[in-house]
Amino acid sequence: MAWRLAAIALLGPKSLVAEALDESCAGATNLVQLGSTLQRRDLASYWYPSRGVDDNRSGWSSAEGPFPLKPPKWQFEVAHINFHQTPCIDDQLNVYTGSDQGMIFSFTKAGWKRWEVATGASNCQNPTILEGVLYTSCANGVVLALTMDEGKEVWSRKLTDSLPTDTYTVSATASYVVVPYGDMGHMTGGANGLALLERASGDVRWTYNISAHSPGAHTINMAPCLFEDSIVTSDTSGGIYRLSVEDGSELWRSPPENAGTFTLGGVACGEGLVFNGFSKEDGSGGLQALNLSSGERLWAKSFPQEIHNAPAVGRVYGHPGRTAAIVGQGGPPGAPLPIPDLLKGTVVAVDVTDGETLWTFEPPPWHHHGAAGSTFLQPCMPDLFSGATIDGRGTVYINWSAGGITYALRDANGDGRIDERDPAEVSAFDLGSGATGPPAIAPGMLFVNACRRPSAFLA
Repeated sequence: MAWRLAAIALLGPKSLVAEALDESCAGATNLVQLGSTLQRRDLASYWYPSRGVDDNRSGWSSAEGPFPLKPPKWQFEVAHINFHQTPCIDDQLNVYTGSDQGMIFSFTKAGWKRWEVATGASNCQNPTILEGVLYTSCANGVVLALTMDEGKEVWSRKLTDSLPTDTYTVSATASYVVVPYGDMGHMTGGANGLALLERASGDVRWTYNISAHSPGAHTINMAPCLFEDSIVTSDTSGGIYRLSVEDGSELWRSPPENAGTFTLGGVACGEGLVFNGFSKEDGSGGLQALNLSSGERLWAKSFPQEIHNAPAVGRVYGHPGRTAAIVGQGGPPGAPLPIPDLLKGTVVAVDVTDGETLWTFEPPPWHHHGAAGSTFLQPCMPDLFSGATIDGRGTVYINWSAGGITYALRDANGDGRIDERDPAEVSAFDLGSGATGPPAIAPGMLFVNACRRPSAFLA
């Protein structure tokens, strides 16, 4: 397949990462402690091994990303190939990604293509890399394990006749792999259940039917929290489930906060808590925190706009001693209709203990139907915002997917409002294309899978 790698020169001298957090933040502790529970898989192994950085989907990384954002060092663009998927980054800063057209790629930090695999399927979704193996699955119902160095097949298993085309994550631990099970079809998206496979062979250990336990609900964009004894996942109604790794039995199930809730997002976990955003019938939204052991709802906070992305959880710049859950508010931009529109959204960071708002950020409105770069021939259908990624200094990276802009955010003066005009608080780059998955991070590196042109930002 013909492909084009666009190398874009950085403008000006190579800059250092911006100043460190204020001294009062140094050494501060936080609720999740950023310890073994938050990082069940050692970050020193791979910098961004799966969507959400770690097994708890916290979105927090010890890596310090670039700030301010300079133009991408390189971009990858192939006519008629879309990238709704979240990429991975290994310990050598190699990048791995699937694509809507079923091609799986690996690139070096400098942008050279290491390998390419044509699966013969479509929609090979968010991979996970672990111990030299990449795990993914595609719309033809096949789950794949490929070597990270060459893309050679380790094993493949035909799980179902088809798997969904939403941007779910194939999740892997030392002993098991989790994937959706079943396909709700293109109009609805998602799957009616999930399956747990043996990592060594791909054999099915058990399946769980969400629709049977919660009529009318199903999973979409699935990226569960992973533990040795259990997994935590969510459904489209805002219901949360903790299932036994051993046999798939329910340890608990928490129904949605109220009738009519709906979400395209997922969960994040840390220090005994589960966080989940959702939407309501009236177009408003909410964020909730549950007890991991019991499923008890500890608090729920309402917002004026709906929420369709999984929270990120970690320390944030300018608020020493506080740990935040971060979500973007607003409905998906939809199809690229040739008529004007006015899309507005807000990023909010709240304290994980009680939902108190720490800061908000509002990008300039988007005056179009559909996401930036989306066309009927090459549609890009992200949420209004991607999930967020938090670096080791508390900088929040998030994609304003409607406008095709990647933002780096800091509440530098701690006043609770991030000012788009203040270069100490906001750095941005317009990629001209929406991005569904959160930015992937490594030291001095940020990689964004914009639908049209995956892009590497380097410090």
